[in-house]
Amino acid sequence: MKNDELGIYDEETYTKGLSREETIEKQIRICIYNYSLANWDNFEYSLKALIALLPLEIRKRFPPLKHNTTAEGVENHYTQFVKIQETLETDTNMVFKKKFIKTYE
Repeated sequence: MKNDELGIYDEETYTKGLSREETIEKQIRICIYNYSLANWDNFEYSLKALIALLPLEIRKRFPPLKHNTTAEGVENHYTQFVKIQETLETDTNMVFKKKFIKTYE
């Protein structure tokens, strides 16, 4: 494939050698970015892409929801997103980058 066919994904995956955890983290950031901008179509599509990246056992637990950008539909997608986050944190041994915030004592 030519570099321009894959674009940014090509740069990040093939030249930097991203791990599966890093790829999932990037997709989570894309979901959150779209959610924070109230870009509901892209939020729901990016959530479906996230589901496709999940390990098989987790992916089976979260079938993609029907596309629905009403308030109720967005809430259902957000709830599913939060449940996926909780599952990744509790039911996997994936190592996500941990960033610590120093607080004043």
